[in-house]
Amino acid sequence: MKLAELPQDVLDDLCQEQQWRLDIDPGFDSKHEFWMQWHHFLKLPDDAYFPRTEDSLAEFLTIEEHDLLLPVPRSHHGSIHLIRLIPSADQQTLTLFLQDSYHRDWFTEPSDARYGFIAIADRYQKFGCDFYLASYYHFAYLIGRDYEVAVTILAQKLG
Repeated sequence: MKLAELPQDVLDDLCQEQQWRLDIDPGFDSKHEFWMQWHHFLKLPDDAYFPRTEDSLAEFLTIEEHDLLLPVPRSHHGSIHLIRLIPSADQQTLTLFLQDSYHRDWFTEPSDARYGFIAIADRYQKFGCDFYLASYYHFAYLIGRDYEVAVTILAQKLG
């Protein structure tokens, strides 16, 4: 699935401020969590403080056969790796633990794999579409088995 293939009705729906807000914490050196509107990730603004390109927009990721929209730029996709996926019993919500090593300065040794993200995505089924949309995307420290998996992934990347 591609963002460009979504019907305009879906894009209009997702850009509604009060219905599809996103709780986000970009992590690392961020001091605060905040909420954003999905339109920041779905369309380029008419005017912006700094130039943006299509690569700064979101795009679908397919994770274990689930089409998923995360609030991350397309340019990060090659650096995002699934650590763990927990689907709800009714398949309406996904909880994901992820590693996004796009900011390479933070990932120079395997032990740096402790920096991860947790995402919660709810199923969107409207206008003939069926995908998962993140409503929560936060920095998280990976521990236990999740950390071990992340260390293995990062060691392969650095190797």
